[in-house]
Parts: sequence; C-alpha cells; structure tokens
Amino acid sequence: MVAPKSISAAMASSVFLIFLAGCATTTHGSLTTSADRLERSADVLARDASDDSYSYSREARELADQTHDFRRTVTDRRADDREVKDAFDALSHDYHALRDRVDRADNRQASLDLRPVTEAYLDIERVVGTDRDGRYAEDRHSHDRY
Repeated sequence: MVAPKSISAAMASSVFLIFLAGCATTTHGSLTTSADRLERSADVLARDASDDSYSYSREARELADQTHDFRRTVTDRRADDREVKDAFDALSHDYHALRDRVDRADNRQASLDLRPVTEAYLDIERVVGTDRDGRYAEDRHSHDRY
C-alpha cells in the first residue's frame, strides 16, 4: 500500500510542474491577445486599402507586416523584454506613419477603419510602457476622434 504522504507529495509536485509549464508558455502572455488582435486589424485595414487610390495603402501594408513580426517576437519563448521592446519600437514607427497618413487624408471612413488598429495598438503600448509623447493615448481618452 502507498503511504498517503507520498501520494500528497507526488500530487503537489505534479501541480507545481504544471504551474511552471504554464508560466513558461505565457512569457509575454498579456501581450499575446493584443498582438493577435492588432495583427488581424492591421491585415484587414491593409486588405481594404490595397487599392492604390488610398493614399495610405503602402503604410497600411507596412504596418501589417510589422504586426506579424511583433506577434512572432511576443510568442517566441526565447524573446526577452528588450527584444519585445525593440520589436514594439519598429511597430510604433510604422503605426505612427500610418496614423499620420490617415490624419492627412482627412477621410472619415479611413479614420473609422483605423479605429480597431488604434485600440489594439494602445493596449500594447500600455503593456510595453513606451508611450513616449502620449500624442495618441490622449486622443483616445479626451475625445472619440476615431
């Protein structure tokens, strides 16, 4: 007969190992959902803007490509915080280029189409913590521009 203490110890060890495995698979877990959402939103925007008549189609495609790279970095177990920040900095550059282009287009539909991208981007920006000048985060909280 197996002693109750050894069963309890085995169960505790199993639970601990499962916990550790869970931690290892969610290294950047809080970013994963937002990165997925941003990638999907950016892909939709790029696809909708693929017609050359849109003045921001090139920037939309570049952002979609960058969101894919960012999501891959976030989901890479070997990526450390510095690599995630560097990937976010590249993503941020492309996001702001697109955002500026849409602002200059002065097109209400383009602004509405950008909204899901902006919301996912701001979620990531809050987690990564690199809102350098706050120029867009303020827009979201002060009034619903998009």
